[in-house]
Amino acid sequence: MRNTLALARRILQQFSHDPRTVVLFLVAPVVALWLFSVMLGSPDYEPRLAAVDLSDEVVTALESETPYVTVYTTGEAGAAQGALEKREVDAVLTIRDETLVVQVEGTDSSKTAASAEAVQAAVRQVASDERDQLSEDFADTFAEMKTQLAPLGISVEEPQINLSISEIEIAYLHGDAGWTLFDFIGPVFLTIFIFVFVFITSGMSLVTERTGGTMERLLATPIASWQLVAGYALGFGAVSLVQAGVVLWACLVLIGFPNVGALPLVFLLTFSTALASLTLGLLVSGLAKTGFQVIQLMLLFVVPQILLSGLFDLSQAPVWMKVLSACFPVTHAAEALRDIMLRGSDLAAFGPDLAILWGFIALFFLGATASFNLRRSKG
Repeated sequence: MRNTLALARRILQQFSHDPRTVVLFLVAPVVALWLFSVMLGSPDYEPRLAAVDLSDEVVTALESETPYVTVYTTGEAGAAQGALEKREVDAVLTIRDETLVVQVEGTDSSKTAASAEAVQAAVRQVASDERDQLSEDFADTFAEMKTQLAPLGISVEEPQINLSISEIEIAYLHGDAGWTLFDFIGPVFLTIFIFVFVFITSGMSLVTERTGGTMERLLATPIASWQLVAGYALGFGAVSLVQAGVVLWACLVLIGFPNVGALPLVFLLTFSTALASLTLGLLVSGLAKTGFQVIQLMLLFVVPQILLSGLFDLSQAPVWMKVLSACFPVTHAAEALRDIMLRGSDLAAFGPDLAILWGFIALFFLGATASFNLRRSKG
């Protein structure tokens, strides 16, 4: 028993001598849980609708279902379509004969369902109001006609009520009715898997070289720090290239993620994601002393990115959370991959996200170089 207590005391002393580990051990799970609570505590999603040349009654009914209704005239139909393509609205509503055509963006089945539900509720309200109004207008007249013609043996049938909207038609800008929520978050899963596994591989491998003494011997040579980082990046980058290809093949062939875009562009994004994770892993491994600290730093640097990458809808989240999400490379990689795989976008469409992703790669590379310089100066 005495030996057991002595061993336990030694472990506690190790923690007490490493305050950074203690802080990460306590702070990381609290931050993750707090982010969860904010995201899951956001209000239900309210669809954004564009009403093109609809009657005031229909617009009023739509506004009773969602506050985000933008009214367009017939001449502004092109602007409404452009808003749908830019995902500024979730659906464009137009009237064709007596059919209400609802064109949805289509990639996110949850937003499609929310838009359809709001439109159906509004149409039911309009139909009910029209029936009530017509019944009130014709009730007295019909009763009087029936009374006057009854002695003559002439029966009068109640007039048929024609509604302004007889049916609803759903059209899709992207995808179809068979797409599910899993299809929408598939590119996010692909991004996260590549990012996490490459990060663990690069971070843990570098720490292993440090504990084995290889890192210290390399730092003692005349090689420049940036060359050292570049060498590790090229070596791990070759492995990441193969890994990205295998994961991409598994997602498209085995799992069956939908892809309507060019396969070379999909591979370009996945490999760029792997490089961003690789350089971040090199940076973190320069800050960590042990493999345990790499895992803890992953909770701090990677887990928030996973939570804010697009797995959860942040449209109703606080503004600061949306800004924080935009500061993470995984968010831009996932959104760009969605643009390619689900919307068939070309390089010009997702170019800004790709440029930001490579900006993160350069930033992490410089940070890793600075950490190696610091370690060399201390040595």
